[in-house]
Amino acid sequence: MKFQNPKGILSVIFVYGIIFSEYYVFVFHYLPYRYNNNNSLSTIFIVIEFTLIYLMIHWAYIQAQIQSPGHPSPHLANNYQEHTLQEIKNRTKKHSEIIQKKRKQKLMKKYELAIDEEDEIFDIIQAIQLDSYCFKCQNVKQPRTHHCKECNKCILRMDHHCPWVNNCIGMNNHRFFCQFIFYALLCMSQCFIFITIELLGDTQLKANSKFLCQICAFTCLLLCLSMGTLLAFHLYHIAKNITTVEFHIEEMKTDNPFQKSKIIDNFKELFGSDYIYWILPLTDNLSNKTKIRNDSFEL
Repeated sequence: MKFQNPKGILSVIFVYGIIFSEYYVFVFHYLPYRYNNNNSLSTIFIVIEFTLIYLMIHWAYIQAQIQSPGHPSPHLANNYQEHTLQEIKNRTKKHSEIIQKKRKQKLMKKYELAIDEEDEIFDIIQAIQLDSYCFKCQNVKQPRTHHCKECNKCILRMDHHCPWVNNCIGMNNHRFFCQFIFYALLCMSQCFIFITIELLGDTQLKANSKFLCQICAFTCLLLCLSMGTLLAFHLYHIAKNITTVEFHIEEMKTDNPFQKSKIIDNFKELFGSDYIYWILPLTDNLSNKTKIRNDSFEL
């Protein structure tokens, strides 16, 4: 497995530790007690079902880690004529300067920065639909492509860099990231519900197991709240066809040029057209996604 950042290994180990510890307490402390208290058949079903979800968590998590988020072709700039490439470079420099001015203007309210008339009519919505140039990668950036400082690469349809996955979340692995959160949420919610019901009743759990179950239930509650919020955040943005990076652009909230007329089409752009891949973290569906043309939006 190739990690983008060696320091991120600690974050990944921490995530694996949380997942394994919750599984260990639920399967090896709570479920044996439940099995011995005349719930044998249902407990066997829960063990099988819970283990399958546990395996799906790891499958989706590993896919989010090892799958490339998607990068522009290293030779993409060669597809452009020299004069067109120079126009893209000049336009990128101009747009970057205007955006930096406007950001400073918002941060430094006490004093006005000099912004000329051309800057005032600058349309960021139109600008983000055009090809730009990455001077760090020395390559053309297609629309919705951003340079990640952590990975030091340009990412297609970049959503964000996730330290817990130790990888960028982009066009090719955003689906796996959402699947990981979904299965983790499903797993943790079961832990919390079953254990909490037992602890609130007249439980006969041994002292050691009871303490571990209490810690497990409390941890699962916190994880459910955080992951549930995160999953809702991402699903809402996918339905609107907007990335986390684009969410911070105020104009995108009222005038999103990438949003399709049907919500399901927005989901298909990331999850693919075959619904089985919406649930299973398989890689065969990458070819079914919306392709980014090399000549799109060229001047």
